[in-house]
Amino acid sequence: MATESLRKLIEDIAKENKYGNPDIIVKPMSTDGANYSSALFTITVSESGKADLHLFAKVIIINETIRSQMPAGVFDVERKIYVNLLRKYKDIEIAHDVPLTKRLNIPKYYGCNPKIFEETIVLENLGVKGFTTYDRFKSVDWDYAAKSVESLAKFHALSIAYRENYPEEFKQFVNNIKFQKDMYAGVLQQLYEQRIKTTLSVTNEKHKDKLQKYLETQLNLETILKFSETPERPVLCHGDYRPSNLMHRYTEDGTLEVIPVDFQTIQCSASPLTDLLYFIFTGSDEKFRREHFQDLIDHYYQELSSALQYLKLEPDVIYSKKTFEHDLKEFLPFGLFIAIFSLPIVTVEVDDAPSMQGDGGFEIFTSAKTGSLYPERMNGVINDYFRWGIIE
Repeated sequence: MATESLRKLIEDIAKENKYGNPDIIVKPMSTDGANYSSALFTITVSESGKADLHLFAKVIIINETIRSQMPAGVFDVERKIYVNLLRKYKDIEIAHDVPLTKRLNIPKYYGCNPKIFEETIVLENLGVKGFTTYDRFKSVDWDYAAKSVESLAKFHALSIAYRENYPEEFKQFVNNIKFQKDMYAGVLQQLYEQRIKTTLSVTNEKHKDKLQKYLETQLNLETILKFSETPERPVLCHGDYRPSNLMHRYTEDGTLEVIPVDFQTIQCSASPLTDLLYFIFTGSDEKFRREHFQDLIDHYYQELSSALQYLKLEPDVIYSKKTFEHDLKEFLPFGLFIAIFSLPIVTVEVDDAPSMQGDGGFEIFTSAKTGSLYPERMNGVINDYFRWGIIE
């Protein structure tokens, strides 16, 4: 059924783009365990005398059980992002004459199908332009990390500009995508308890007791949910900003480009640091963080300041370095939560990756077998938090 509806959507897109009687080739593609909520397809639309149209489609494959545990509108978020938010961001960039090289680079949107159980987004196929995803089993290096947080800074700066320049419109958009914490609290509690057990099962003995005490007293779910509370000056965050959700390529002159994709998890946060810490703790190993953690934090803030200035906003007024550094201390424990929650999935072996297409609920994420890289990555994060003096 999904394939039939996808083909119909592609036919409509082809017609909109002046293809009269095209050949349409649809090919499924694998993400090797990096994507568990969607079926992915590449599409080629061909017609004599016209250039081929290369498309990419993402079809939601989430089962009824998991859908019942989530707000109904969550699957329509990504359409709203492409149709409303990202177009608004482009308008803001144009209005402020932001140089082309300093604008947020995103894939071109072609269309969607919002029908329940057939939810589909169609974008340009970045793969034919040489873009690919990073190997999730490898730690990011400095060049990749620096470029990734540059794109992230542009994304956050546009959210701030939207909030400052169009406050009522921004507030309405936030309300349209805001998830209800009450709906998730029970499920999150169960998942988090299981994730803690998984973490402690691989924790080095010298750290286990102190880590367990810290998680029970300092990093419980009530504390975690406070990070998602909507503050007076909220920022729209990507919500899943990790290497598997970024596309990158090297141009002929050796320049690295990074483009964020997968916006269905966008959410409101008290600080852009939730995205930055998410990227760092899902994408890097202990060695990288020892060598580059503070440099990457500083680089992000420099890029955010620059992006805000291009949007005619004053960083010292909007989000000063002092406030940013205060937020970093406040939000740094959130990085440990991110690692506990996400690393089992980020490092899962291809054959053991969970699927949201079967019969199970969210427990599929805690029942999946952890990968061979998981103990090293998880203990690396735990070592960080002891070294930083956050866990004593």
